Amino acid sequence: MLNTVVAGLWSRWWDASNEREKLFRAVLITAVAMITIFWFLWNNIKPKKAVAAPSPPGPRGLPLVGYLPFLGYDLHKKFTELAGVYGPIYKLRLGNKLCMVVSSPPLAKEIVRDKDTIFANRDPPISALVLSYGGNDIAWSSYGPPWTKMRKIFVREMLSNASLDASYELRKQEVKKAIRDVYNKIGSPVDFGELAYVTSINAALRILLGGGTIQGEKWTDFVAQLRSHAAEMMVLIGKPNVSDLFPVLARFDLQGIEKKAKRIAETLDQFLQYAIEQRSKEEKAHMDEGKDFLQILLDLNKHEDPAKSITIEQVKSIILV
Repeated sequence: MLNTVVAGLWSRWWDASNEREKLFRAVLITAVAMITIFWFLWNNIKPKKAVAAPSPPGPRGLPLVGYLPFLGYDLHKKFTELAGVYGPIYKLRLGNKLCMVVSSPPLAKEIVRDKDTIFANRDPPISALVLSYGGNDIAWSSYGPPWTKMRKIFVREMLSNASLDASYELRKQEVKKAIRDVYNKIGSPVDFGELAYVTSINAALRILLGGGTIQGEKWTDFVAQLRSHAAEMMVLIGKPNVSDLFPVLARFDLQGIEKKAKRIAETLDQFLQYAIEQRSKEEKAHMDEGKDFLQILLDLNKHEDPAKSITIEQVKSIILV
């Protein structure tokens, strides 16, 4: 009975007599055909969702804090112990951060050499971001066009044989000065570790900022400030920070690390800004001399081609590296 009714309705609809029914039939058939085609394309041509690779094994931690309470002080020993349990690669959750630990030389080689571009991105701590003008230097910047551009500047402009040869006299002057200081202290104890550190710092700064950009007491103050802040900078960057592990707490700066980093960054920025302003005033006087690193960076800052130009923040951060 049902089959007879359906067959009758279908026959009546298909054998439409007037133009209106024929138009409706054509539109309906076209719509059904289009829906069928789109459904087929959606299910067969759309990109398949990539199946997530299983995470490596790792120890279970506590809610919120993860494995932090169990790390202890000797991290290298703890990581070696965990590698013996979970294998050469395992995961650790530290606060909100999911970390992967690799303890196998072949795996480390694959990460840092064979697939370095994949693993080259950085997750800098807050202190490093503050001290590097928001991660604008080659050490903390993530892999990409800006990092590639800064690397080219380092290799082609700053570390080329021509640039190093041009700075030979500046290095020679600092070594002579160190020898003269030792000679003047005959009969008195000399801390050669301190002497070597001061000489290397002075030589590096002279190469970066030039021989005459900063002189006299201003130069002495700058070197003294840099020496006093260098160790503190390293401590702040390497110090565990709750704000790094729990970004939601970053606004409170519970350990005061960000505040200390900003204080150091402001002090160093004042000296760098002074050096840049002095060099801008004396630019004509340095035209006949060989370009030092500061002049090279300032020329790139003024370059009209965006692919080659760098910002003033990048100039400062490169000098601080």
